[in-house]
Amino acid sequence: MTGASGLLGSHVARLAIGRFDTLGLFQSFRPANIPGRLESLDLTDATAVRSRLDVFRPEFIVHCAALADADRAHREPDLARRVNVDATATLAHCARRLGAKMLFVSTDLIFDGRKGAPYIEDDPPCPLSLYGQTKLDAERIVRAVCDTWLIARTSLIVGPSPRGNRGVDEKLAAVLQQGRVVKLFVDEFRCPVVACDLAAAILELADSPHTGVFHLAGSERLSRYEIGMRIARRFGWPTATLEAASTRDVPINPPRPADLVLDSGKARSALKTQLRGLTEALESLSENSWAGRPPAC
Repeated sequence: MTGASGLLGSHVARLAIGRFDTLGLFQSFRPANIPGRLESLDLTDATAVRSRLDVFRPEFIVHCAALADADRAHREPDLARRVNVDATATLAHCARRLGAKMLFVSTDLIFDGRKGAPYIEDDPPCPLSLYGQTKLDAERIVRAVCDTWLIARTSLIVGPSPRGNRGVDEKLAAVLQQGRVVKLFVDEFRCPVVACDLAAAILELADSPHTGVFHLAGSERLSRYEIGMRIARRFGWPTATLEAASTRDVPINPPRPADLVLDSGKARSALKTQLRGLTEALESLSENSWAGRPPAC
């Protein structure tokens, strides 16, 4: 699997131990406290990727790694395409040559947020950002190249990451620690999912006969403002610097889709793994088992 040092990839790596013979790949940051075999590999080096996978010969490839910062992708389009598109193409060709099943983690940002209802797997994509376009381009490559494939589209991910700065909750804690005012939109809607649920669903899909596209997102439609307030209140963090704002009043480039709620009904029917809503997930976890870093007051 790729992205072992990231938020989602680290959770997938932990859950896979004891169930599969795994190889976790990371770019440069070696994650701590993740069991199993971990190796540094530049996914944009096609020759190195082919060589390593020819030795390991995986039965399935779970591709979590990405340049997932939409703002950075907008600033560095060439890098975004190398990481998100070209590296995915290399892995897809490896999967076909080795007879491996490939699961590609994609995003709700392939949609424009204008449907006015939850998106199902067959809805036509229309990304507004370069990041969304790179993920859509990668999806199309996986479909065209791989013999056996899965595309798992997801939303905002909440939970602890090896670097402590990838989860929605971790980013919120960081700005609150600094005492900065943060504007959270009341008219931008997503369905956040907790990393442990998403990782479990991905492994269940990969190790199943299922193929095709699946939406894997939480069960609650929440605005960015509601997401921030629920996380902060759950852990007793100060909320005085959290401000409700409207996308109409804040210039944004690239533009932010308004309503990217995914319909995960297909996955809920096919899988045993529960994809909980944010409220339920927060209630079931203590602060120590979550981010564990409340901002200083």
